[in-house]
Amino acid sequence: MTHQSFEPIPPAAAAAPTAAKRPFYKKKRFVIPTGLVLLTIVLGSCGGGKSATDAPASAPNAISSSSPAAATTEAPGAHPTQAAAARPASAAPTVGTPFTMDLGNGDVARITILSAVRETSVSAQFSSPAKNGTYLLLDVLWETTSGETSSNPFYFSAKDANGRKADQNLFVDDQLGSGKILPGDKSRGFIAFDVAAGPVTVMISDPLMQEAARIQIPG
Repeated sequence: MTHQSFEPIPPAAAAAPTAAKRPFYKKKRFVIPTGLVLLTIVLGSCGGGKSATDAPASAPNAISSSSPAAATTEAPGAHPTQAAAARPASAAPTVGTPFTMDLGNGDVARITILSAVRETSVSAQFSSPAKNGTYLLLDVLWETTSGETSSNPFYFSAKDANGRKADQNLFVDDQLGSGKILPGDKSRGFIAFDVAAGPVTVMISDPLMQEAARIQIPG
């Protein structure tokens, strides 16, 4: 005889196949918020990448505009060549205009070539025709402005437009004297050169025969 079991079936066992719980990451209340968070992160990353790309492009412009070198280059009058061109050049000595000649040791002379003319003869007693046709006759005024200077016809030399040295006539009437000139004193006299017609350059030397000044005589 078979005995039937009347023990009740445990409720948990009967409900196991249908009442299994879903994992937490499959539940809607967790999936939706998580998706929104991920979407926000992705959009934020895209926007941040664009800003990072644009930022370096403007950096060189800011550095260039504030660079000291750029400011120095653009400043008017800062270029050495322009500054030199803006300074007026010193005027060269001319006939009739006094010019100063520094002879060293505090000795300074002021010289004026009062006139420069062409003459066929420069001496009444020892006159001889000029080899180049005429003489260039200079009327020279020599003054001492500082220290003590000495005038001397041999301090003067000349050359023509082709660079040929001219002969000086030592027998000119009223020749410039040779000797010391104290401050405030003056010496005046003539110097004559047998030189070809045309422009002439007159050089003036110091007592050591070093050129200290020159003057251009028009032809």
